[in-house]
Amino acid sequence: MSNSSTAETTMQLTGGIDVGNGYVKGVIRGAVNGEKIFDTIDLPSAVVSTSRSTPKVPEADSDARKIVVEDDFYNRLAASFTTPLVGHSDLRTFGRAALSTPGSKFTQFEVLGARSKADHELSFVLVLGVFAAKALRDHVREHGALPDHELRATVRTGLALPIAEYVQRRHAFAAQFVGRLGAADPVVHMVTIKNFSTPVTVRLQFEDVQVLPEGASAQFAITDKGAPLAQALLDDLIASDPEEAAKLSGVTAELLVGVRNTIGVDVGEGTVNFPVFTDGAFNSEAAGTLEQGYGTALTNALDRMSTSGDKDLRFKNRKTLADFLQQEPSVFLQGRYDRAAGFVSEEAEYLCDEVGSRFEDVLAEIGGTTEVVYVYGGGSGPIKEILRPVLQKAAGGIPVLYLDAAYSRHLNREGLYLAADTVAQNAKPTGKRSKDAAA
Repeated sequence: MSNSSTAETTMQLTGGIDVGNGYVKGVIRGAVNGEKIFDTIDLPSAVVSTSRSTPKVPEADSDARKIVVEDDFYNRLAASFTTPLVGHSDLRTFGRAALSTPGSKFTQFEVLGARSKADHELSFVLVLGVFAAKALRDHVREHGALPDHELRATVRTGLALPIAEYVQRRHAFAAQFVGRLGAADPVVHMVTIKNFSTPVTVRLQFEDVQVLPEGASAQFAITDKGAPLAQALLDDLIASDPEEAAKLSGVTAELLVGVRNTIGVDVGEGTVNFPVFTDGAFNSEAAGTLEQGYGTALTNALDRMSTSGDKDLRFKNRKTLADFLQQEPSVFLQGRYDRAAGFVSEEAEYLCDEVGSRFEDVLAEIGGTTEVVYVYGGGSGPIKEILRPVLQKAAGGIPVLYLDAAYSRHLNREGLYLAADTVAQNAKPTGKRSKDAAA
């Protein structure tokens, strides 16, 4: 156990958390011994709940450094919550561990329903959980052991909602974390981490929450990365599609960075968002959301597998199927992998037709002034070979830049971090909440 003299220290955390229907992608900045420490987060958007108060076999306190710092702790976090945002104090297991842990209830975002992400308790559980895990990681990094006191952290974060929800719900969504301006007391969120024999409680208080439209935050990251990313996009286009690259003959990376009229196609698991930027500003009137995504293809493929008679294709839910398809298959799994991928590919063709149709609607509104189309998002990689020609055909003479999945699925989180960090840099050191909170 670490010394209790640090009990009154309050950590300062700044993060961008992209809570997707399929995966949580995040980056959080903290500090250890005065040095900035960044954690990147990538875990399935799912938890397993159980009425037990602790794991069946909690980890030894003495293994804290190995488990919390050296391993991917975000994907094995087990915690309970005491906050107005979470209705029950069940033990919840996070990330990849949730995909293989038995429990009373498996919770994921539904991709076929109309329930708002801003209303889904899972959104709050995931955000609070990763910030609490970051607080514990930084403490163990600094002290080498679990704390013998409650950890406290103030949080600034950027979060995203699908464009349609952003327009209607952004203020209320942020206020649920922060509390409403003018309220006598701020909202306090208690997260008790229970991976170890000794539970650790983390008290979180949000100073500021910036809510951005999904996809638009990725556009901010593209602009921030500047010429190096633009050159990588041009090089990829020349290598993979010379005919499409001809549309950008004479265009340099510097010219591409300066483009101010764009359409984004942000392919997620539950939605596809179409952020539109006109003269460099987000155009909420022209932007739109398709209430389908890569998860729709996964879900429909699961239904077909269950009636196919192929007993080798047994997956509990779309998360386990998506995780299976993300891994490089061994020689023993190659045949099973190919058959599963075949089912998903057939369903993806229907999805891409829907994306193309919605994209044409956006083009009809704003296409005359559009200079470039960007395609990105966690769901864009698996369907690239199907979706890319569909979008190119609809776009006509407008160049379509399809970002490599290795970095495109992380662009939203980086844009969200930029939004949170910008407000943090501009905040006056008065200890009062920013007027931008809940905006």
